[in-house]
Amino acid sequence: MNGYSIALFVHLLSLLLACVAATLTTFAALRLRAAGSVGEAMPWIALTGRLVVVFPMASLGLLASGVYMTLERWTWSVPWIDAALAGLGLIMVLGAGVEGSRGRALRSKLESSGMTPAARRLLRDPVAWSAKMTTLTLSAAVVFLMTVKPAATGCASALLVAVLLGVVGAVPMWLPGGARPSGPMESASS
Repeated sequence: MNGYSIALFVHLLSLLLACVAATLTTFAALRLRAAGSVGEAMPWIALTGRLVVVFPMASLGLLASGVYMTLERWTWSVPWIDAALAGLGLIMVLGAGVEGSRGRALRSKLESSGMTPAARRLLRDPVAWSAKMTTLTLSAAVVFLMTVKPAATGCASALLVAVLLGVVGAVPMWLPGGARPSGPMESASS
């Protein structure tokens, strides 16, 4: 056992923590989007509020362990390291900045006005959904970068494809009935 292997463990553990939180917040966002009333919406907003504190911890773990591993075995001139850092930075901006501000606006609208047409539009907000889906696709791209370790062109392509897939993948969520959850959970909430 050495410092690098411990840093790698912390790196992977932080990644797993972020993935679990992202999965749960995405599920909550889907349930929130399907909510028919403020009473149905607020538990999902509350769950998201409890989960968002995980992301800064996971990001700190990823950054700290990544910096250690870079200093120990790599250099800052390696393209996949720079691209992975850029991807993580973009994920943090989209998550905390875009999704966070749009989520607070939605919560405020629901608390002040109820499930109005304006609140329903916020549930389908193209900017918020594009940010959410892009954080997920960028996460996959960063894992790709760290495992495949492509040259600079491959790194740039991976990040670009991730952004494009994220936005395109969000399009159904912009539409009034698009991508509504179905199955046992849908029946239970009806």
